[in-house]
Amino acid sequence: MKRFLNILLVADGESLQETVLRRAITLAEHNQAHLTIIRVLNHPRSLSLLNKLTYDRFKNAFKDNWQVQLKRIVADAPAGVNIESKLLFGSAFPEIIQEVLRSGYDLVMKCAEETHSFKERLFGSTDMHLLRKCPCPVWIMRANEKVKYQKVIAAVDVEQEIIDEKISGLNQQILEMASSLALSEFSEFHIVHAWAAWGESLLNSPRFRFSNDGEVDAWVEQQRVEDETKMDDLIQALTETISQETMDYIKPQVHNIKGEAHKVIPNLAQEMNADLVVMGTVARTGIPGLIMGNTAETILNNIGCSVLAVKPPGFVTPVKLGRE
Repeated sequence: MKRFLNILLVADGESLQETVLRRAITLAEHNQAHLTIIRVLNHPRSLSLLNKLTYDRFKNAFKDNWQVQLKRIVADAPAGVNIESKLLFGSAFPEIIQEVLRSGYDLVMKCAEETHSFKERLFGSTDMHLLRKCPCPVWIMRANEKVKYQKVIAAVDVEQEIIDEKISGLNQQILEMASSLALSEFSEFHIVHAWAAWGESLLNSPRFRFSNDGEVDAWVEQQRVEDETKMDDLIQALTETISQETMDYIKPQVHNIKGEAHKVIPNLAQEMNADLVVMGTVARTGIPGLIMGNTAETILNNIGCSVLAVKPPGFVTPVKLGRE
């Protein structure tokens, strides 16, 4: 089962949302992991006009205030949970990612930002930057988190499973993380794959005369069977990893749904009232600024539940460590 050993919890605003904090502490306890809680303060430019002595006093005052908050958090944590805190100064997402690079965190947890855009979206600017660029898995939780998740969805893509080792490795990571969380949360575990027959709508158009002889239907059925077979192979690989006994306990429900992933996954999550979707973000190369695939971007912009996003093997963040 997937174990997180070095967890980073990002605190936004003046305080941590209680259920988010509780989930991070519980995860650290169950995994015997080290938990670091950070706040990033992006102070106004006017502070830079102060002399160094006064500026340092300002920073120390913020630091002392944060340490007081942390003492309260640690006092309420179960005995044996290893917690520390850090206060960083600068722009939020680069500082968070640089901290990940410095300290080798294997999970970043964060409460979703409040958004003020004209479109109702769960994730704010810093959230999206982390989902695109953070090298380790990122778990963004909605503010009204349940104490216990009831439904966890793992979204996989088996279309390129055989020919793309990165996708294969990504699917395995998604399933291992999602199954581990479903087990620890005692929640329903759902695995979803959206499939489509390439060129079906074009072949069914009047321009092509396939509609009456069953060729298109045969082609579509072939694609369905192929993807279903790949899903069976993926489930078997998960069973070999976590054991048949564990699979019998969590009883994953598999959904092989015809349609476009950017529509299927948000719709299924909404219909099921899912608490968490574990999904991959597929990196692109050679195109500056495009770090995450369009499908993943669209899903994240339309989903209404918490998300644990996983990068493919070999992903390299464009954020670099600054000079110490």
